[in-house]
Amino acid sequence: MEFKYVPTTCPYCGTGCGFNLVVRDKKVVGVQPWQRNPVNEGKLCPKGNYAWEFINSPDRLTKPLIKRNGKFEEATWDEAYKLIAENFKKYLGEQSACLASARVSNEENYLMQKFARAVLKTPNIDHCARLCHASTVVGLAGAFGSGAMTQSIADIATSKCLLVIGTNTFEQHPLIGRRIMQAKANGAKIIYADPRLTPTGKQADLFLQFYSGTDVALLNCFMQLILKNGWENKEFVKNRTKDFEKVKEIVMKDTYSPENVSKITGIPAKDIITAAEWFGTSGQS
Repeated sequence: MEFKYVPTTCPYCGTGCGFNLVVRDKKVVGVQPWQRNPVNEGKLCPKGNYAWEFINSPDRLTKPLIKRNGKFEEATWDEAYKLIAENFKKYLGEQSACLASARVSNEENYLMQKFARAVLKTPNIDHCARLCHASTVVGLAGAFGSGAMTQSIADIATSKCLLVIGTNTFEQHPLIGRRIMQAKANGAKIIYADPRLTPTGKQADLFLQFYSGTDVALLNCFMQLILKNGWENKEFVKNRTKDFEKVKEIVMKDTYSPENVSKITGIPAKDIITAAEWFGTSGQS
């Protein structure tokens, strides 16, 4: 009985871990490490290890179901396609809409939007990311020119200080959490800022528990302290930023002093100062 190993990418989160699907008789029967993958180096979280099981799950629908007289009944694919097409014809134009998914490929999402615009004649296309990640994509693109991280995942492990804010990395992106622990093992300081104490926060050297919605004030205070003490990378500011003086004008206001931000966020001023110093002086944050 011959086994085949097919390299692919885990679909569960945005880390991009690689693994080999184990195929026997054209059926996926397991997952094996992909040791040479630079993202996860052969390691996988529980989600990745069991990512394949849904493929052959007995609970998975393999035939269309059409509701008749209040109950779902099995139907042929031809029946299902005919029913869908007939109903689509009733709602052509802007009265129809399509919902895309983060769980399919870029090519499949492209085909969906093409179908929406060219066939259904509707511009109404939505996506689950609009409710969560889209705002960060826009913010990152405006600030850094790209809606993605500006360094490699591997860089995390060699950092001297990490500020982890608004994410439960150990549960949401476990293999990135592994890089954080590698950094900690190498002596890095871990600062965790979040309204909740999560499994990620329990590994931090300093936990900053801020009131929900006050994270911007905290970050502005960090910038004020770093600038006041001259801890910023002056060469980087000079050569790689635009309108920095406008940012400085805002963050240097008394509103963002440690004492005021302590009242806004609920974090002790001394902890804010400590975090800013760690981050500003590590040389590799």
